[in-house]
Amino acid sequence: MILPDPIIRPEVLTRACPLGALDGSWLLELQRRTVFGPEVRGAMRIEVGTSSLRVSGDMYSRRVFPPVVIPEFEVQRPFPIPGPGPEPFGGPGPIPGPDPAPFGGDADADSAERSSGAQDEPPVLSEFPAFDLRWYPAFPASQYSWYFRSNGATYADGTLTVQIVRHLWNRTTQEFVSTDTGTLVLRCRRPLVVTTASSILNPAQRMTGTLSIGGTVTNVTATKTSPMYRGCRIEVDAMVNRAFPASATIGSGAAATVRSVYATAGWDVTVVTDEIAVPDDADLTNAELATLMTGHRQVVSGEQWRLWLFIGSSQGGLFGIMFDDDTVPREGAAGFADVELGDDSFIAAAARGRPLDEVPAAFLRTLVHEAGHAFNLWHPKHDVHNPGIGTEIMNQTGDVMGFATVANPYPGNAAFVFSDHDRTSLIHSPDPQVRPGWKNFGWGHGSLSAGLPSPVDVAGLAGDTGDDALELTVAMPAQAFVGEYVTAEVVLTNVSDQPRTVTTLINLSEGDLVFLHTPPDRSLEHLVDVAIGCGPRPTTVLQPGESIRGHVQVFFTNQGVTFTEPGRHTVAAQLEVDPVTTVRSAPVTVDVRGPASDAEVDISAKTLTPGVGRAIALGDFATDAAARAVLTDLAEQHSDTDTGAAGALVLANALARSFTDVRARGVRDAAPDEAAHFLELALQGRSPERVAALAVTVASPTEKNAPVVADTIAALRSRTKGGARSAAGKDVAAAERIAEDFVRPQAR
Repeated sequence: MILPDPIIRPEVLTRACPLGALDGSWLLELQRRTVFGPEVRGAMRIEVGTSSLRVSGDMYSRRVFPPVVIPEFEVQRPFPIPGPGPEPFGGPGPIPGPDPAPFGGDADADSAERSSGAQDEPPVLSEFPAFDLRWYPAFPASQYSWYFRSNGATYADGTLTVQIVRHLWNRTTQEFVSTDTGTLVLRCRRPLVVTTASSILNPAQRMTGTLSIGGTVTNVTATKTSPMYRGCRIEVDAMVNRAFPASATIGSGAAATVRSVYATAGWDVTVVTDEIAVPDDADLTNAELATLMTGHRQVVSGEQWRLWLFIGSSQGGLFGIMFDDDTVPREGAAGFADVELGDDSFIAAAARGRPLDEVPAAFLRTLVHEAGHAFNLWHPKHDVHNPGIGTEIMNQTGDVMGFATVANPYPGNAAFVFSDHDRTSLIHSPDPQVRPGWKNFGWGHGSLSAGLPSPVDVAGLAGDTGDDALELTVAMPAQAFVGEYVTAEVVLTNVSDQPRTVTTLINLSEGDLVFLHTPPDRSLEHLVDVAIGCGPRPTTVLQPGESIRGHVQVFFTNQGVTFTEPGRHTVAAQLEVDPVTTVRSAPVTVDVRGPASDAEVDISAKTLTPGVGRAIALGDFATDAAARAVLTDLAEQHSDTDTGAAGALVLANALARSFTDVRARGVRDAAPDEAAHFLELALQGRSPERVAALAVTVASPTEKNAPVVADTIAALRSRTKGGARSAAGKDVAAAERIAEDFVRPQAR
């Protein structure tokens, strides 16, 4: 008698995937419930730490007519898998694997429960054949629907169970609007025997399961796309005779690259060069840099994440700068090759007095830091989670130098890794927060999307300590109408009986000062300039009773026009005084109303015209002829108002110097007569002190040599009669102090 062959169930021939095989990037797809239902898919990131398991994801939806039918044996992808791209600097080579760090304390609710027999198995990467096909799901921002993160995750016997919190996205307001909770269950099985042939024929690792949320249960499929979490293409352009640091020997003696540093955070960064002979310009203005950025970068099709990085000449003492325009937030960044390191004893002897691009480790750190800003990473003391202050990538250069010693000098003391908090943000924060070109710099750092708090880094110092010896105040007008030019005076005073060493960067552009703005809807915005500069921190000593001050414009920032909504607004200042101290001002109230008179209506219409606010923030209309025309009308028709005077001073600043568009090989020649005409309009009917305050606020704070400041003081001096002791002379002296404080605030 011949017995029938027994039925062999598929699960008998498989085993649970080892936990390490889950680590990386996944394409998560929800099964469509009806043929007319939306297609929902997105990126899921599973991070396997030494003692933790964390999951997050970003989901996108769209209507597809007719529905696409994919055979079961095929892997559905939103776009073709890209082939090998251009070689990165340093030539081809394997991508360093992620090095997950543990998460400590109660800050992380996720935990990993490993099943015995699987916990000691090495990660299985055989799903990715030799011809590397790794990729990172990316979709149009217009299709973004929701973000989720784990609030407890376990993995046992091949089943991943994740308790998730979902944050629903409003496509109109571009904000998260509500939350709910659910459970994601995924099963991961692999053949008992994995052969090279089977790996090549079936390179994708897949999991199937269910998502229970919103009262429904949906079948889901997850397809692994990479052992890393996110990817980005960084295009590098360089000015002629400026060197990009392809690699650098760091303090540990190892060789580091942009690629390897971001790999420590699980990011797969590809660095490619486009143009390395951008025409020489010894001193770039912010307007020239912004124009260069918008017109110089390559146009790349598809939704692949991309960032533009420029190697330029110099801009004062800055090491680098990141542009955060309101129209294209976190658009790109630049590093300045010509700026020279100081001669301090805490700087390595071979680096003292050398241009930055002749010190590869220092320049590489600057570029990675500026790129981090473009990925929405903040300096530690500006982050509401109060991460530790140390020598990691996102610490300010001045702070890193502050930790240097003669025995361990800069840049050898710099750590070429991200802090745990920043690493978590890079991996798990929502796409709108991280992806360049989406939400403005700082978005998410004070709301749900900032992620879970991280413990203080034991290797650094806790920031946000406050200091009763220092008092920070902000003076602003109590009332304003929508479209009115608004400025603020920020004053730091030593109220103790001991001297204090403090920062002199009392502006919104150089990293130490941030405004916290609360509009009538009670949301919170961080206000900084449209260009964020980084470099060494200059300091001064405040004797008891002395103060330093700065004048800043708050009309147009990285958030766009600040006061567009009538109602009660509050503004407070937050200043990083030194590596371990942050002080805050009391909030001031600004009651904003709609324009009332015909003149106010006209002013509001002009200042809210696209391009005008940006020209005011940069102190130059660049190549925007429409903005120039509107500013001209504003200046000539409303010079009796501070808003009209501000428009006149922008024109005076721009026309007093030439402007170079290196992409178009075009130059706007200086027009000194026109500049003088507009400066005269600003001077009429104003005290010297007020016109000086307006001049320093329209000049970009990172451009200490902005012509409008020096020209204003020269014009005031030329019309002063009666000598320095006269009332007029004293008024001019007050204006001169404002101009001096623009370049470097003085203790007085």
